[in-house]
Amino acid sequence: MTQILKDSIKIEYKLDQVTPISKYEMNAYNVPFAGNTSMCREVFVKGERKLEFSIDGDMSLSKIMQKPVFRDELVEYIFSISKQLVSVIQNGLAPEKVVWDTNYMYVRFSDFSIQLLYLPFESKFDKKDIGEFVKSILSGFVYAHTPAIECANQIVDYFNDHREFDAFHFNEFVSDLRASSQLLIIQGEKGKSKVLTSNDNNKELAIHKAEEAARKAEEARMQAENEVKRQIEEAKYQAEVARQAEETRMKAEAARVEAEIWRQKVTAEAKDYEQTAVLTAQDMYSYQGNSDDSERLKAEEMFRNAEEERIRAEKVSSQYADEIRRAREQEMHAEEARMQAEFAARKNAEEAKRQAGLAKLKAEEAKRLSEQPDEEPPTTLFSNRTLVTGSKPTLTRKTTGESVQINKQVFCIGKADQGVDYKVTGNKSISRRHAYITSINGTHYLRDNNSTNHTFLNGTQVYSNVDVAIPDNSVIRLSNEEFIFRINS
Repeated sequence: MTQILKDSIKIEYKLDQVTPISKYEMNAYNVPFAGNTSMCREVFVKGERKLEFSIDGDMSLSKIMQKPVFRDELVEYIFSISKQLVSVIQNGLAPEKVVWDTNYMYVRFSDFSIQLLYLPFESKFDKKDIGEFVKSILSGFVYAHTPAIECANQIVDYFNDHREFDAFHFNEFVSDLRASSQLLIIQGEKGKSKVLTSNDNNKELAIHKAEEAARKAEEARMQAENEVKRQIEEAKYQAEVARQAEETRMKAEAARVEAEIWRQKVTAEAKDYEQTAVLTAQDMYSYQGNSDDSERLKAEEMFRNAEEERIRAEKVSSQYADEIRRAREQEMHAEEARMQAEFAARKNAEEAKRQAGLAKLKAEEAKRLSEQPDEEPPTTLFSNRTLVTGSKPTLTRKTTGESVQINKQVFCIGKADQGVDYKVTGNKSISRRHAYITSINGTHYLRDNNSTNHTFLNGTQVYSNVDVAIPDNSVIRLSNEEFIFRINS
C-alpha cells in the first residue's frame, strides 16, 4: 500500500520493493518542460524505497482555490495545465500517470504556473477523464468577479461540446482565452519572471501593443516594397511582351502588304493569260477550215499552254490569299497581346500604389498608438464575492407575458439563435447578445453588452461593462422591450 507524505516543498511517495520504475519516464520528467521545473528521484530512507519530488512551487492549488480568483489568474492556471499536458504527450509520457489531485498540484506565484507531479512507473494506469477533472476544479473555485464566472462557463461549455478530450485542441482553445488576458507575464533577467497585475500593467500593455503594431507595420511595409518590386519586374516583362508583339504585328503587316502586291500582280498576269488564251482559241477556230494541220496543231498547243498558265496563276493567287489571311491573324494576335500587356502593367501599378498606401496607413497607426496616453484603467473588480445559487429570479416580458427563470450564474439575453439563454423574438432593435444578468453572493447584477440601442434599469441607462445591482420588481428595458424582474423567495 502506497501513500503520499508531505514535507515542506518535497513530496515523498512510498514504494514497495517490486514496483518497477521507468528510467526513461523519470529522465523525461526531470528535463524542464512547458513551465514545469520540478524534479523526481528514487531514494532509500531507512530501508524504505521512495520517490522524492522536489517541487518548484509556493502553495498547493487546493489552498489557492479557497481564495477569490480573478479571470486572468484562472486562465493562467488552466493554460499551465493544458500546456504541460501537451508536453507530456509529446515526450511520450502517459497523461493518466500525472497525479490528478489539487493537494499535490503546486502553484508558482512568479508566473502562475502549476507544477504537476508524474509517477514514472512501468505499470499501466487507468484512463483519466481529464475534462471532468478540470470541470471539478472550476466548480471548486471561489470567483472574485463576473468575468471569472463567464470564463469558467466558457471552459465548461467547451467540454460539453467536445466529449472526446484532445489535449492539443484544448491548449489552442485556452491560448485563445489567454490572448485577451490583462495579466502580463514577461521574462526578466536571468530567466526570472515578472508579473504585472491589472492595476499596474496598463502602460506596459500600451507600449507592448504599440511595439507590436509597429512591428506589424514594418512587416507590412517590407511586404509592400517586395510586392512593388515584383510588380515592377512583372510590368517590365509585360512591356517586353508588348514590344515583341508590336514587332510581330509590324512584320505581319509588311507581309500582308507584300502578299497583297503579289496577289494583284498574279491576278493581272492571270487575266493576261486568259485574254491570250481566248484570242488564240478564236484564231484557231477562224483558221480551222482553211489552214493546214501544222497551223491547227500550233494553235491547239498555244491554247493548252495558255490554259496551263491560267491554272498556275490561279494557284499562286490562292497561295498568296492564304498568306494574307495568316498575316492578318498574326496581326490580330499581336494586337491582343499588346493590349493584355498594357492592362497587366496598369493593374500592377495600381496594386503597388494600393500596397504602399496600406503600409503607410499602418505605419501611421503604429506611430499614433505609441504616442497615445495610457489606457483607461479596467472596470473595478468585485472582490471577496462568492458564487451562490440559492435564489432563482424570473424575468417576465411585458408584451407577451412570457416568463423565464434565471437559473444560470451568467444569463445572456438577446435575439441570436445561439449563445443566449433567453431569445427575444419579434424585435429587430434588440442586439444579438444584448445584456447579461449575473448572480454573485445572492445579489443579481445587470450589465449591457455594447448593445446598439442600450439597456435601462428603472429608466436609468446601464453602461457597457458596468455591473449594476437589480432590486426586486425592477423594470429592465432592452431598447424598447420591457421586462419585469422578480426575485422568488
